[in-house]
Amino acid sequence: MSDEFDPGADMDGAWSADASPADDARNELQDSDTDDEPGTAGERADPEPRGPYYPNAYRFFADFLAPAYRRKTIDHPAMRWCPSWFLHPEARARVDALWRAWEYLRLDPATGMSVWWKDHADHHMSRLLSPDGTFKDCTPDHRQVHPLPSITIPAELLALHTADSPVSPA
Repeated sequence: MSDEFDPGADMDGAWSADASPADDARNELQDSDTDDEPGTAGERADPEPRGPYYPNAYRFFADFLAPAYRRKTIDHPAMRWCPSWFLHPEARARVDALWRAWEYLRLDPATGMSVWWKDHADHHMSRLLSPDGTFKDCTPDHRQVHPLPSITIPAELLALHTADSPVSPA
């Protein structure tokens, strides 16, 4: 078995990140549009918002992120990963953030994927894989780590809305 990356292996069309299956019909309609439509020069008319390519962060991880982001994590002290990553709240939140950013940036045909890799994947994956990161105290068979310690947060603080919060921007 080779560790060489095969760009077509295990990806099932994930590299065609610029469109979802539902986008094909919209693209055909756009191709037949005239230039008489209002809008600014260079603006692409897209009357309907595009739906997500992947239905959720778990499918995004299974079909795109795991096959694309290949790293040796078993018996490798510089990288930590838990195969039960979805049982870790921080990992779930970071993979969800990666999925949402990917869905948004895939629509930018110029630099969207470069921005996603540089600003999102590299950032979150380095935090997840760090020897001192999310899975630091986890074992290969999974061990839940303890949440950050905190005294009980007063109910009036938990009930605040963003606009009322003393830590939200004015």
